[in-house]
Amino acid sequence: MPDTAEYLARIRQHVQAKEPLALQEETPGVLAELIANKSHQQLTTRPSKDKWSVCEILAHLAEDEIATAWRYRQMVEHGGIELAGFDQDLWAKMGSYAARVPQESLELFRLLRTANLQFLQQLSPEQWECFGIHAERGRITVRELAAHMAGHDINHVEQIRKILG
Repeated sequence: MPDTAEYLARIRQHVQAKEPLALQEETPGVLAELIANKSHQQLTTRPSKDKWSVCEILAHLAEDEIATAWRYRQMVEHGGIELAGFDQDLWAKMGSYAARVPQESLELFRLLRTANLQFLQQLSPEQWECFGIHAERGRITVRELAAHMAGHDINHVEQIRKILG
């Protein structure tokens, strides 16, 4: 599913003048607070037939963090590498996102995010500028991908807030 210009603009807007790593570091705690004391039904009910539930969003965040971990490392190791996109709806179906335990998806996301932040925090200034060629977004540096992921987090946190009221 290709990114739309509107989606990319919204993601960029979320992180304007903010520190992407600080935003990324906050996300697991924000998500934990949002889902605390929520019923299974609240977390697994879709807001509409074509929209993901909180449970599915949490599983998506965890699996997207896996893909992003690979991308960061490949960009640093192999500057200019081609970065494949992925079909998030297919991943959701293959991964049975709707059947996952929301708290387990959140814990997986937290662990992966911690590992990615540790990786990013030790990069040299030159490594932050390593890049890949994303199938949908074109040339993207490690720095730009980190900002994109912070905006992606905010986008999904807002979705979850809206779903849970």
